[in-house]
Amino acid sequence: MRTAHVIHKSASAPRMVGVSALLVIAALTGCSSPASDTSNGDSVTPPGVTVGTPPPPGITEDRAEDISTLPPVPVDHPSPLANGLEVTAVTTEPLELTANGPGEIAGSGLSVTLDFVNKSTTDISLDSLTVNAYYGDRLPAAPGATDTATPVSGLLPPGDHQQGVYVFQVPEDGIDTAVFEVGHSNSQNVIAVAR
Repeated sequence: MRTAHVIHKSASAPRMVGVSALLVIAALTGCSSPASDTSNGDSVTPPGVTVGTPPPPGITEDRAEDISTLPPVPVDHPSPLANGLEVTAVTTEPLELTANGPGEIAGSGLSVTLDFVNKSTTDISLDSLTVNAYYGDRLPAAPGATDTATPVSGLLPPGDHQQGVYVFQVPEDGIDTAVFEVGHSNSQNVIAVAR
């Protein structure tokens, strides 16, 4: 009786192991083949996975809700960003833009020279700055000819300063209403300068 029981167990054990192994292989094949099947040249995305380009560096949508724009200050008046970068519009000048490259438009424009001073204790990347201009009833001004602009870039060490020139296409009748706004990806506020 005891021997028959042992024989019964040993006879069914290989079948159980074989069935279990087949189930595991089938499960693995079923899980992995849709995601990696590229036999027709197309990649297949598993359910629940979103494919797309990563968001650009800088201010994200979540942080944008907390960003505040300070009231405009006059030219030659320093204004601090929250990350320790102090910005001063040294001069603003009307100019006639010439079209020298693709997408550039000749006509009336406005340049602003901005001075950036690092008042913090760490380096600040000037590559993460955004400089925009508006005129009239908050109409956005397009960037002007690139050969007349000299934007800042690189790391600004503590205590150092750097100046850059930014150029925008602004119609003649909008020059007196122009406002420049400067932001940084690591700052929760945007400064504004009224001409």
